Amino acid sequence: MAWTTTAHSATILITGLLCLAIVAQAQVDTSETIWAAVVYNTYGERNPLILPVTNVLTPLGAQQSFSAGSLFRDRYLAPAQDRLTANLTIDSLSQDILDSTQTYILSFYEEYTIASAQAFMQGLYPPVNATSSQGLNPMSILTNGTIIDFPLGGYQYPQVFTASPFDPNSIYIAGDTNCSAHSDAASEYFNSSDYSRLKSTTQGFYDTFKTTILAGIFDEDTVSYDYAYLIYDYLKYGFTHNQTIKDAVSATTLSRTRALADEWMYHVNGNTSAGDPNNIARTVAGRTMTAQVINSFLSNVQSQGEVNKLTLLFGSFEPMMAFASLAQLPTKNQDFYSLPEDGSSMVFEMYSVGYNNSAGYPGLDELNVRFFFRNGTNSSSPLTLYPLFGRSDSQTALSFTEFTSLLNNITISYVGDWCSICGNQDGVFCPFYTGFQESSSGSRGSTGLKPAVAGVIGALVTLAVIAILIAFAMTLGGIRFTRKTAKRKSDLGGFKAGEKLPSDPDLPSGRGSTGLTTVGETKDRVSSWELAERRRTTGVGSQRADSIGRPSFEADDDDLHLTTQPTKIEERV
Repeated sequence: MAWTTTAHSATILITGLLCLAIVAQAQVDTSETIWAAVVYNTYGERNPLILPVTNVLTPLGAQQSFSAGSLFRDRYLAPAQDRLTANLTIDSLSQDILDSTQTYILSFYEEYTIASAQAFMQGLYPPVNATSSQGLNPMSILTNGTIIDFPLGGYQYPQVFTASPFDPNSIYIAGDTNCSAHSDAASEYFNSSDYSRLKSTTQGFYDTFKTTILAGIFDEDTVSYDYAYLIYDYLKYGFTHNQTIKDAVSATTLSRTRALADEWMYHVNGNTSAGDPNNIARTVAGRTMTAQVINSFLSNVQSQGEVNKLTLLFGSFEPMMAFASLAQLPTKNQDFYSLPEDGSSMVFEMYSVGYNNSAGYPGLDELNVRFFFRNGTNSSSPLTLYPLFGRSDSQTALSFTEFTSLLNNITISYVGDWCSICGNQDGVFCPFYTGFQESSSGSRGSTGLKPAVAGVIGALVTLAVIAILIAFAMTLGGIRFTRKTAKRKSDLGGFKAGEKLPSDPDLPSGRGSTGLTTVGETKDRVSSWELAERRRTTGVGSQRADSIGRPSFEADDDDLHLTTQPTKIEERV
């Protein structure tokens, strides 16, 4: 009997140990390690585009972007007791001290977009005092023993790359900018019967604003569905900052202007109706943005997790709406038909499950990718997981190879392809890419020109143009240059080194478009800040948004005449 009791106890003990082992093994198998993440963020609140003032980020907009950065700090860097999202730190990403070799930050060149990136980084990497628990920063110690801290209590200065339309990198955050075919696709909608019907049926609604809150801001003949986005943009800002507008516009009325702006923007940037030949050009902003996603992940894989741990992109909402349509997200949530809220974030995470990261970087077959979206920055708006490309709600995880294969089907990866699709072959950079790059049907690899190489190409093209202009000036204008003796400058170089940094991702030549217009080109991104340019100078006028564009940069030189005879100097003794 004693033996039986002892044997029974031993059996229970062994069974218990086996259960513990199974549970422990299950915990290991279900543990997740995030290796890299790409986050596309819209800017925070800015002042209305229609006003004849410089568009800037508002204090509320800065707080929105700061809040977004704080959320991702809670998720990827530091644990928090009260957070909107589970804490899943990115493998080996510096938690408190910003290491620019691990991150890549790209922002469009607009002031409010750059400021949003800076505010976001303040939340992601807040100030760290020189004498904090992280240890004394050796660079803070002077030879006399004095400790000098960075301003603002240890403010950390991120390396933010900015891209104007002259920069081919700009296509990753504004692929629709200066894309003529995108404007043409928008015009197809403007000339459609659906557009005419909607404009006609909503005119009575817009008429109620003509002589009241929009008087003096919009010309009366422009208060219509033609300007749905600009009207909503103005009223939304006024509803928050102007008591007169808030008293005159009910929440229901504002919601209707929002719904009409949603409709306008979706058809311009996201409508992918079957059989429509303009689908590619209409969603070009999403197609080029995905190229950055793929290549940030590839850079992380190729470096075995050393670079591109966290890629942050900052731009407007057009890439978001375009990608949502391409990834069939509106079928999962009707909100994807609408404009995203200020400070919204799209997140792509590359992770592994049950992998022991002490063994090194996982193989491709062990990597997965998932997608999150956060609409706005309110405390009630958490990161929400969504399946991509029409999959069921239980299929939110895609293997890395499947994810890249699906994205490659919609991605525009090469500059030459962008030039051909957008019809910008005559732009400054396009002749180079279309002349020397093989077509997409050829045998080219998955990588192309790196950012540093693209930058060198751009610099060489610019220098060549300047040299030609100088030659003309010297030949026809009589300009001469003389050497002037000056003090020898230091050979230490400037602030920024010329070497490729580890944080610079290896991207294909298709970092997208050249972002440049042709000489005399006036088409630009639909509903970007340029739509208000006419208001700044001659009034809104009666033209629709698609025809109100900023003149090309080359047009600034129209008054320069190199063939004009120079002033003759009369020399007398």
